[in-house]
Amino acid sequence: MSNSSLSGGITFENFSVMRQRGIDLIDASSGEACLDIGVIDHANTLAVGAMVVWFRHGERRNTKVTFVNVPDALRKIIRVSGLTDILLKEA
Repeated sequence: MSNSSLSGGITFENFSVMRQRGIDLIDASSGEACLDIGVIDHANTLAVGAMVVWFRHGERRNTKVTFVNVPDALRKIIRVSGLTDILLKEA
């Protein structure tokens, strides 16, 4: 399993580009994809939405998707959203 990083902010303007970037990283992996999102600029619900899309895409491809270096602010949003068990599994 190799780490692939996603950087920059996820905004309304670039959501589809960032979503596709993550999907491409998952598609390029074999069996497991470890997405490093530690350099995502802004923790917001759009970032959580992208993470859900990436997780579901991995499930459809039978690829285990793990997120690493999740910023604390983003972790808080994930917890409040009730998605901790899905998105914050240990690598």
